Amino acid sequence: MEDTYRLTIACPDQVGIVARVSTFIAEHNGWIVEASHHSDPITGWFFMRHEIRASSLDLSLEDFRAEFEKIANDYGMEWQITDSRQPRRVI
Repeated sequence: MEDTYRLTIACPDQVGIVARVSTFIAEHNGWIVEASHHSDPITGWFFMRHEIRASSLDLSLEDFRAEFEKIANDYGMEWQITDSRQPRRVI
């Protein structure tokens, strides 16, 4: 299995979220290997998950976090990006 970064997002639903996130990833040579998104019409929230090939990005995970923060703030996102190589803490 190849190493990936998993980007998860939840935010108020609005036009342009998928385009903005995908453009950011593409601008950094990111290769999206899996994507899922949907909106909840009852709550008005949007949810997204992207798996990005880790070796494809031209910036570190720390730099990704720092640069993505502007987009996150613009859309009021609750988000995280995790590395598939890091074990998950499970109770």
